[in-house]
Amino acid sequence: MELLALFLTSFIVGFSGAMMPGPLLAVAIAETPRKGFLVGPILIGGHALAEIAVVVILSLGLAALADNETISRSIAIIGGVMLIFMGAGMIAQLLKKESNESSKSESTKKSGRLVLDGIITSLCNPYWFVWWATTGSAFLVKSLKFGAVGPTVFYFGHILSDLVWYSFVSFIIWKGRKFVTGIGYKILIGACALFLIYLGGSFIYDGISGVI
Repeated sequence: MELLALFLTSFIVGFSGAMMPGPLLAVAIAETPRKGFLVGPILIGGHALAEIAVVVILSLGLAALADNETISRSIAIIGGVMLIFMGAGMIAQLLKKESNESSKSESTKKSGRLVLDGIITSLCNPYWFVWWATTGSAFLVKSLKFGAVGPTVFYFGHILSDLVWYSFVSFIIWKGRKFVTGIGYKILIGACALFLIYLGGSFIYDGISGVI
């Protein structure tokens, strides 16, 4: 019964991180109209891999690393640079004059990159590490009283909230894709790209100023 309570609590609290606007959400919004409603679940597949590593590391007692100022600043700066490159890459794709057929072909070829995008956007977000160093760590400490099964139950409850939310977001965007075509789609991609660049710049600023 306690394990069920841990699962349900981690699922509910997980939405506190899942619903926050960030690079992962921007990629999901940008890619769904051309790659389908499975974009959300696939991105979360990559995100889940990154979170497995975090859960294992924190469970092994290395949470202090996430609280180290030098490490957190470095993550913010490096992650910010990566996000700027991702945003710039999206803008570069918009500026390319390609036929609809070549765009569709390229879209299909790059679908396999979504898992990698899920990993990269997670690791590039310093506030994701902050969440795990604070809220996530607190739950992991409580879950450890159940032994190895505790963090496992916590992890699946947490990742399920991400899967539910991003599946919902992708589904809604996919159903409304007919309203996001032509210039509308370009505006959407451009807005997401600028958002990534803005986030990247703010992460770099936070890292340099020590706000993170």
